[in-house]
Amino acid sequence: MVQDLFTFSPADGQSVALQVGVHPGYSFQWTGRRQPQSREIPQRLHAAFRSFGWRWPGKRITVLAKPEQGQPLGSYADVALAIGVLIGSNQWTLQDTRRFWALGQLDLRGHIHVPVGMEVPRILIDVSLIYFVPLVWKHAFADIPEVVGVSNLAEIFAYLSDGQRFDAAVGRNASKPPFLPMRLSALLQFQLQVLTAGRHPAFFVGPPGTGKTELARAIWQMTMHVEGPIPFVEPVPPNSPRIQIARWIQQAHGGVLFLDEVGEWPIRALESLRKPLEEALSDVHVLAASNPCPCGFSGHSTLMCQCTPSRALAYQRRFSAPWLDRFHLCAQVQSDAEDPWVEWEQILFQVRHASQLQLARNGTYNARLKGEALWKDISAKKEAFEILRSWQKSAGMAERSAQSVLRVARTVADLEGKVWVHERHMQTAIGMHWSSQGLISTFGPLDLGDSWTTSKDPHSLPPQ
Repeated sequence: MVQDLFTFSPADGQSVALQVGVHPGYSFQWTGRRQPQSREIPQRLHAAFRSFGWRWPGKRITVLAKPEQGQPLGSYADVALAIGVLIGSNQWTLQDTRRFWALGQLDLRGHIHVPVGMEVPRILIDVSLIYFVPLVWKHAFADIPEVVGVSNLAEIFAYLSDGQRFDAAVGRNASKPPFLPMRLSALLQFQLQVLTAGRHPAFFVGPPGTGKTELARAIWQMTMHVEGPIPFVEPVPPNSPRIQIARWIQQAHGGVLFLDEVGEWPIRALESLRKPLEEALSDVHVLAASNPCPCGFSGHSTLMCQCTPSRALAYQRRFSAPWLDRFHLCAQVQSDAEDPWVEWEQILFQVRHASQLQLARNGTYNARLKGEALWKDISAKKEAFEILRSWQKSAGMAERSAQSVLRVARTVADLEGKVWVHERHMQTAIGMHWSSQGLISTFGPLDLGDSWTTSKDPHSLPPQ
């Protein structure tokens, strides 16, 4: 069975016709405009299909791209290829018999994303085609019914099988996609407010399937509701020490950079992030996530961890104290059916209010306060500084950690609408620091020689 459909080549600025043939056998072949990593496509799409109960068929699949000459098609052809394979293998049955034009990048969960660095394409609409685009692009085609905004493969299937679409109520607000229903503990909901309101870099630790990626995307969505459309960049975890961090930061400019599965990264790759991430905090919201141990199930509510204590300890020690210090707070992510549903509108209201307070006071977010502005605009009570000083000394934390806690404490106070940072705000911020979350770093206490508690810089002393 052969399916005819179309995708788009941003390098050429034109549509490309695809023929996807599914026949008896077992192989995958791409002809014309061949993707450099075409051998990886079956494994990648198989993972995306499984999220919804479909599979990569045990068939001979042949893809032909026309015109054959031109730049190789990248991952932006994922959605078109997925549609062709699922229809050709009879896993999808269609109500609409029109041909399809599809553009979008698939992740391993079957979610559809805007290809990295790609702008909304200028396309000539043909009413004989159905156009599937990432949901966040629907606003550019709000008055064109042939263009369907989708966020995952299941939404495409729903439209093709019974005409159901999920973008009708979004219209011109598609740049602010709706939130997914999610259960989170009260503590995690509060941490979500803090790190989003203050744009604080955060490190999520939790077993697989507890929603770390969904949390990162929720933060991105809330930020879009406050600031407007911004990029979300989730690079593929590297398998070598050489990483393209400068490129990732450039692509995520003004948006969110999510580094997933960092516990599996080579240690040299992790350590190479330290300086670039520090410099990127002025315009990129950095988030990272990791399993708590090699098997991933340490602390899981129902599944037992299979790691020995020494193996789990060695896994945590991959993260050095200087690396962890790049993140202002750490959140333990768990999944419990008894957790309350997230009231997104309420959280968004509080985040927006706290963000406005920061911009009115500082002209920037608390996570991005530097130098004199940091000490001038924190407005903390003397007793709050004494709590910070005591914690810093007893925990062996250096200047960077103290400043991170100060920034987070300021955001906690902003969420309460308080002018001054009080003792409870500082204690709350300390409780969210990585050193209070049970993480064990490679290094012991850091050198306090350059900390603000011993510095002669007048801006490093708490206001009286």
